[in-house]
Amino acid sequence: MAFRLWSLCSEQSLSNLDATRTQDSWESRVNLKGPPSLNTLSDDILIEIFSYLDVEDIMSLRSVSKLYYNLTHQGIIWKRFLRRIGPNAPQLPPSSRYSSQFLTSFEAERLVVRAITLDMNWVSPRPSTLSRKSFLAHRLIQSMVVLPGGRYMVASASNWAKNFYSLCIFALDHRAGGIVALAETPVKQKAYNLRAKYMNIDGNPSIVIAYVRRKKVGCISNESRNVDPSIYHEIRNNPRLKIDPPRSLSIYPRLDPGSREFFEFAGSQPPPFRLLSVLRSSSEFGMIDLAIIDDVPTLAVVKGLETIVFKQLTGMGPITTMVCAREETNSTLIYRICNIRILPHQGEILVIRVITDMTPTATSDPRGPPAKPPGLLTVAMFAIPAAGDSETPSHTSISLVSFRADDAEDIQISAPLDYDLLGGKSPSDPVVSPPINIFYRKSGCRLRYITLKPVPMPSWLLRPGQPQRPYYSVQDTLNDDDQLLFCEEYAWYSTCYTCRLFVCPGSYRTLLYGASPEDRTDSPGVNSIYSHLVDPHFIDEYSVRRHELLRSILRETYEHRSQVLAKFDLCPDLYDDLRRGVKDMAWDESIGRIFYVKPDDAHIHVVDLAYAPSQTADGQRCPLPLADQRMLDL
Repeated sequence: MAFRLWSLCSEQSLSNLDATRTQDSWESRVNLKGPPSLNTLSDDILIEIFSYLDVEDIMSLRSVSKLYYNLTHQGIIWKRFLRRIGPNAPQLPPSSRYSSQFLTSFEAERLVVRAITLDMNWVSPRPSTLSRKSFLAHRLIQSMVVLPGGRYMVASASNWAKNFYSLCIFALDHRAGGIVALAETPVKQKAYNLRAKYMNIDGNPSIVIAYVRRKKVGCISNESRNVDPSIYHEIRNNPRLKIDPPRSLSIYPRLDPGSREFFEFAGSQPPPFRLLSVLRSSSEFGMIDLAIIDDVPTLAVVKGLETIVFKQLTGMGPITTMVCAREETNSTLIYRICNIRILPHQGEILVIRVITDMTPTATSDPRGPPAKPPGLLTVAMFAIPAAGDSETPSHTSISLVSFRADDAEDIQISAPLDYDLLGGKSPSDPVVSPPINIFYRKSGCRLRYITLKPVPMPSWLLRPGQPQRPYYSVQDTLNDDDQLLFCEEYAWYSTCYTCRLFVCPGSYRTLLYGASPEDRTDSPGVNSIYSHLVDPHFIDEYSVRRHELLRSILRETYEHRSQVLAKFDLCPDLYDDLRRGVKDMAWDESIGRIFYVKPDDAHIHVVDLAYAPSQTADGQRCPLPLADQRMLDL
């Protein structure tokens, strides 16, 4: 079915499109002699009829006549499909340009077709990579983050000598060349732990970027002897890129790119980046998260081993320090925060910590090395402290659970989005949302998966007039023994322990890729890619409702596997290219595209797991809709 759908979408453009247009094609069709038919109806009535058909019927109608070919490209049909599939469609940037009012029929059709073909491919027992392209970035990409919806990419870049670093914003799916650099700002050192998110800053929809940069220091104070003297961490929630223009595009002059007038006009415009905040510390900064807390854009960053720093991003916003308290039974052990995720709707923050005991234990062999004691992994919820509260000695967790995890590494957490929520008919109805997925790798190249399943928020936590929101907890039950909030899947073992799995987490679709266990370089060779299903048996209500929304616009069913993991069929040239080493890989679960860069290569490689209509360099769709005069030749 996926191939048939794509073959109907990818017809070749028809020639002789310069035919003379008529001003009233419907009156001409009414006056045609012959028996009554649908063609005598007006275009508006035909489009209204077509909007109640399935996607396969719309694609088939394009092969009936030139009239139907043109009418089935109308935006009202595809926008209705787009509303019906809900969060299955890729998320659009929070900008008026991408609102339903200004969304073109081509963009609506592309979103719908991509959502259908991606789900068909992802749930298949043998998923495959459908296409592959490469784009010249004119700079070396060190790391990258794709914002939800696949419209923009934020990358940490450098020159060939690696002595000049910058942050670059790329536009994806640009008709001028696929991936196009929009703006760039220099940074003093390489950016680590890159994080980007759509947020409103001073009422303007923006892209907020946060990162850690390291700097060598000349001397070491007595207070910081426990810190690596070669690094100095400075967290910058550095630039923002405005999505909406500061004024209407209609009054912008049309200038030739590269001309003198073009550069003079570009130089007169305000810079796209603005520095919001800087944090400095002699302790090491770690993982970063961004969220809107009480309607205020806020940054959270791990500092040292057991501290989280919150910084509001409005003017002189206060700094809040939270020290996570230790467990009483393991208070003498070493704690290290590995990852965090802010849950602003419930006023809590999810904290993943690793607990280790550095005291060696005796072994049966006196001549052998001492045995390493087992480690623990704790998943805990902490209340977000009040803004400016830095005097509380330590904060006790609201709920906590521990697991035995020897040498846990590469801990990843999915980021739930408001866009993924499925609500009821009224604001008071319960909402369903995807789980929070936690992945970590243990000794022996084993990968373990933990999921936090949401339930409706308890009534005592809802403020008057507040709509229903999902509630995540690490406790086993919450007033209902049948509703599990926390569960753990079995560990996945690599085939004969020949693969070390890495995770690109997602709320609904998680991408895994494997490398050799002996390859510990910063550019390991990738030998396999896997598709992961959160709920292959449709047990959770969220999976069932989301699948039903997508099925509501389709007539035919497609195969759905029952296994959690499935290995992608890679074409030989892609397989050989991945095995030669990958510097960084990014994944967007909503559009189904894999982005990867190679060491000492200025190209961004894109692997597409879904089909979508294309667009020419001058903004025309492929294939082009027919002119009115040619519709008359039925």
